[in-house]
Parts: sequence; structure tokens; C-alpha cells
Amino acid sequence: MTDITDIHCHIIPGVDDGARDMEQSIRMLHIMHDEGIRSVIATYHYHPGHMEADADTVRKRFDRLCELAASDDKISDMKLFPGCEVYYYPSIIEWLDEGRILTLAGSDYVLLEFSYTIDKRQMEEAVVSVRNAGYIPVIAHVERYSSLTTDHGGIDDLITRGAYIQVNAEALYSGFRTKSFVKRLLKEEKVHFIATDAHDTSSRAPLIDRAAGYVEKKYTEEYCNRIFTVNPAKIIRNEYI
Repeated sequence: MTDITDIHCHIIPGVDDGARDMEQSIRMLHIMHDEGIRSVIATYHYHPGHMEADADTVRKRFDRLCELAASDDKISDMKLFPGCEVYYYPSIIEWLDEGRILTLAGSDYVLLEFSYTIDKRQMEEAVVSVRNAGYIPVIAHVERYSSLTTDHGGIDDLITRGAYIQVNAEALYSGFRTKSFVKRLLKEEKVHFIATDAHDTSSRAPLIDRAAGYVEKKYTEEYCNRIFTVNPAKIIRNEYI
């Protein structure tokens, strides 16, 4: 595929544990281009007490990254949008309303992260709270939450309450339990997005082409297009999925 959109990656330099500087950010974009990615929602971690770059700083570094990318012949055709991966607290509604943290590409969609040991009921309550406030929750890397991987109905309950499901591309090639969980979700078409969650150019590089090829071959071309291209484009256009 050559028109993939990555909705979750940490390429804005110096704002979290992702890219350390502009040079690394540009190298990550080069890898993305080679992988078939043409649109990117550049997310940063927002986790109070741990990583909490202010929105103005993020926007300035994102704008500079866009300038450098536009002047690079190899990646000048890529489209970049700002976003955030926010660690859920009840107060995030206030932060979103005040503009302290960013939604995905300026849309109503919000990428949510939780404690990996969170209770499923707490996650459901968070989804309902975000929905009631007028935002649309996308659950980041669902394969990491033990309450979901051990409860086959957990994903259904989140989707019913209005959440969308994102898994990391690397999860298709992780340990047996993780791999089996993700492949079951794909078989049942309960994955809405596959993203890189990239942080660097080596151990957490933005690799996605292998996952796209697997989904296209194992399932259907239509489903592959939906989760790598169509659904992400709807986020960018702020359309209902």
C-alpha cells in the first residue's frame, strides 16, 4: 500500500519519549514514506506528572517539522497533522475544552491511553464520559490492557459504548497471546485502525507495510483499506466512522 495514514506516532521532537530531535523526526518520516505512509497524525504523550508538554510548545515544534518536511524532496508529498495520546483522567474533558491538550488532527476524535492494569469497567466509564462530553474516543494499543485480552467481550462492550479500537502494527508479530488476541479482533473486524506507535528509528521504528500486507492477504482488500486509509481519513475530515 502507498496511501497509508498513521494516526499514532511520536515524531514531534523533544516533547515526550519519542523523537529526540528534528534530525531523528525527519529520519522517521523517511522510513514512513518507504513503508507507504503518506499522511501522519503526529501524537505526543500527555500524562500529568510524567510527560506534559504544553500545547503551544507542541504546535511550534510541529510547525517547524512541517516546514522541514516540505523542503525535503523525498517526503514533501506527506501530509502532517497534530494530535495527542492522552493518559486518561476524569479532568481530561476540561483540558480538551480549554485546548490544553490536542485532539486528533483538530477533530472530535481523542486518542486515549490507560494504565495497562485498568479494570474494564473503569475503561467503559471513561469512554462514556468522553462521549457524553462530545468527543469520540479511540483506544490506543488495546492489546496492552490485560482486562481486555482476558475478556473476549471487553472489546464489544467498549465499541457498544462508542469507542474505536486501535492496535499497534508490531502486535501482529509479538508474543503468542498478543498475536492471537489481535488476529481474533481482525477476523471479527473489530479493529478500526492499525498504527505504528513509533518512537524512534530503531527499536520502535515506524514499520507498518508488513502488517498492511498481512491484513490484505489474510482478510480482504476492502477491510485493509478501511483500517489503514479510509477510517483514518475520516478522522482527519472529522467524519463519522
